[in-house]
Amino acid sequence: MAGYLINKSHCDESVVSIKELDGYTFKPRDGKGNYIKVNEVKIVDKVMIEKILSMKFDRSFKQLVALALRVINDEDADETAAEIVLDEVELVRQILLERYHKFISQEKEKLFLKKLRIIENEIRVKQIKIKQKAIYLEQQEEKSHGRGR
Repeated sequence: MAGYLINKSHCDESVVSIKELDGYTFKPRDGKGNYIKVNEVKIVDKVMIEKILSMKFDRSFKQLVALALRVINDEDADETAAEIVLDEVELVRQILLERYHKFISQEKEKLFLKKLRIIENEIRVKQIKIKQKAIYLEQQEEKSHGRGR
């Protein structure tokens, strides 16, 4: 199915094929009160694209922060939990660099990457603490079981 846009602001009311327009395409969620089913939406306005992608990034970033805080604040957290958070950070980074790169400004991209780097650094510090705790517990166990008669 072909889509077209009529440019009424232009004096000759020219018709432009939507497939030729460069923009951000996404599939909207079905919500309450939607009377029309929309399969795909293409946004061409740069400001609107940046706002939508910022909202999407903020949503995924908040989920990532919640997950990271659970691991950081958990005294009994193991290394696999920290690895899961690092994998999620990498996933969000890849989405940002591959899907959103051409639609957002460099300033926003740097800001988002800086936020991700902060979470990654905190999780790496937690990983080091987990490893140090494991080494300490192992040494304590060796001392207690070391020279028994």
